[in-house]
Amino acid sequence: MLYLRIKTDVAVIVPEKDLAAQTIWNQLKNQSLVKETNERFDDNPVFSYEKEPNKIKFIHSTKDGVESKHLDSKIEAKLYIFASRHRAASGTPALLIHPTGNWSKITLAGRESELSYTSSWALKYGLMKLKEKKELHNLEEFKVDLEITHHGPTELMTPLIFMELGSSEEFWKHEKGATAVGEAIIETAEGFIRQNNFSGQSYLGFGGNHYAYRFHKHLMENNDVFIGHIAPKHTLDDVTLEIVQEAFNKTIEKPVGAFVDKKGARSEQRKKIIEIVEELGKECIIL
Repeated sequence: MLYLRIKTDVAVIVPEKDLAAQTIWNQLKNQSLVKETNERFDDNPVFSYEKEPNKIKFIHSTKDGVESKHLDSKIEAKLYIFASRHRAASGTPALLIHPTGNWSKITLAGRESELSYTSSWALKYGLMKLKEKKELHNLEEFKVDLEITHHGPTELMTPLIFMELGSSEEFWKHEKGATAVGEAIIETAEGFIRQNNFSGQSYLGFGGNHYAYRFHKHLMENNDVFIGHIAPKHTLDDVTLEIVQEAFNKTIEKPVGAFVDKKGARSEQRKKIIEIVEELGKECIIL
């Protein structure tokens, strides 16, 4: 059967194989926020958001989120927001957001030395919404984190972000946590379609650990600052001029420069990143 292309501003991707994504979806559906359409994707019905039926749609993918590189073949959207699980050895309950990509070697799906397109505006707005929903739903035991760029998909031409519920199976089934992520996803989608011309300053981030503490803190302290792709300390030895150029090119708000975490990178790593960023004609700021 031949299906027409699905057109929307924001497509929320709900992977069938992802327990957290399914919990998030069930909480949204239980609130009667979505309506089934006549469209189909991966032999599943497509749902629309009741308040913005033509601009926000929910797409159920038969592939895991990191492997959903087939979306562009049937969907025309300005942004994908993936509902996703987060796994950590600590099992800490958490609400998280991040862009995707592999700075060099493949971490989990995607292609080697390839980054996805992303939106620094959506990343910051989504992070703020996760914080807001944590408070609203009294999720005191949950952390809210901004993660570095990691895993797939990297092949898509549509900008994307992951919004996640973690960090173990116990919390992938946590209904209040799932409600918080689901509501944050919807409000991030609503904000994205309503924003006018981008007026802040977008940057890349280099250094630090997986949870990008210094960049997270800087974002929250500066209203006009936005951060797209982030490369953690352990990737910096392998970062090349070409992948940094790609990070600039694939952040849709056109970053003006890069931040380097002074305490989160060795001196030789900082020197290398500064040289690359300045060679590309961008400013480099040490935090």
